Amino acid sequence: MTGAEYSGGESGNLPAEGAYTGPKFKSVRRALRILDLVSQRGDQLTAKELAHEVGTSLSGCYYLLNILADEGYIEKLPRCGGYKIGPTVSLLNEGYKSGFDAQIEPVLEELAERAQRHAYFAVLSDGEVTVTQVKAPRKSPPVGVVAGFHGGSHALALGKVLLAGMGAEYVEEYIDNYGLEAFTPRTIIQPTQLHSHLNKVRMVGVATDFEEFAQNLCCVAAPVRSKSGMVKGAIGLSTTARRIRNEGKQLVEMVQWASREASALLEEAPRRRYGT
Repeated sequence: MTGAEYSGGESGNLPAEGAYTGPKFKSVRRALRILDLVSQRGDQLTAKELAHEVGTSLSGCYYLLNILADEGYIEKLPRCGGYKIGPTVSLLNEGYKSGFDAQIEPVLEELAERAQRHAYFAVLSDGEVTVTQVKAPRKSPPVGVVAGFHGGSHALALGKVLLAGMGAEYVEEYIDNYGLEAFTPRTIIQPTQLHSHLNKVRMVGVATDFEEFAQNLCCVAAPVRSKSGMVKGAIGLSTTARRIRNEGKQLVEMVQWASREASALLEEAPRRRYGT
């Protein structure tokens, strides 16, 4: 055995102390350190600053950044010159998300049947809202957004709930990274107006969008919270502009019921898992 090479063999012996100190292992550690730094403050760090943080040359840092970008672990932010976590990292957590969605699914199905409207569940992924589930009442035509939709957080009730739950500083980062695209004439495109709107969402615990993402589409949404109160997702309903005035209050009440039920399921899940 030479240098940093190691094989546990059939005996399963642990490697000797210092076995993981060769050049190849240093590169792996630096790549992992870059991921950690990008996840915390990637939008504030240039390649030169990352190179200094991880203790390598600028060319060596670019080499690692390019590999991570090619594999989808990070993405370059064109607006500020920094970086963000890429979609591959989200896929690593797919098993957890599938379990999370499974816990929420019965509530979402019941919500769709009670309201006779399309019901949605969404989470934040790569800084934007991602719709992970859509449940439709029986014999109902498609409406709204589809499962897998990603983007437009500031224009959707689901996205507003998630942005509000992350706080004002996160909202500023969202605006810097993605901008405020005008999907319709009703879309909020002024940062001060968005901040004010999200403050109201935090106060009342419900978000709405009235034709802000698409014509004739109106939605209401509420947060799904962990036991500690952290917003883990958003659950919502959609209807048409013609119907929202007559059924808006009822839809809000149903979404609030569903958010409480879903939050309670999340709170109970650890106890069921460990048999307490």
